[in-house]
Amino acid sequence: MKGMVQMLNSRDIKSIHSIGVRSIPKVQRSSYLELYMLIREKDRLEKEISALDKRRDSANRQLSSINGRIEKLQQEADKEQKGKTYRDISTKPLKTMSIAY
Repeated sequence: MKGMVQMLNSRDIKSIHSIGVRSIPKVQRSSYLELYMLIREKDRLEKEISALDKRRDSANRQLSSINGRIEKLQQEADKEQKGKTYRDISTKPLKTMSIAY
C-alpha cells in the first residue's frame, strides 16, 4: 500500500502550460508576455520552495525534540526497571548447597 506521500495527485499531471503549448500562434504572440509569465512562475516556485524549506526545518526541529524526549523517557524507564523487582523485594543471589544422594 502506498503512503500518502507516494500517491500521485493533480499536481503531478502535466498541464498545457507546463509542456509549453499555447493557443496563439507563435508569430502573433509577444515574447515579452511569455517571458513575463515564465518569470512569475519561476518566482512563485522559488517562494514555494522557500516555504517548504521552512516547513522541513520546523519538522526536523520537532523531530529532534521528540527524539530527545523519547531517549530521556527510555532512560528513566530503564532506571525504574532496574530498581524494581517482584513486589518491590530486592533480589539477592540464592545460597546453594550440595546434597548427596
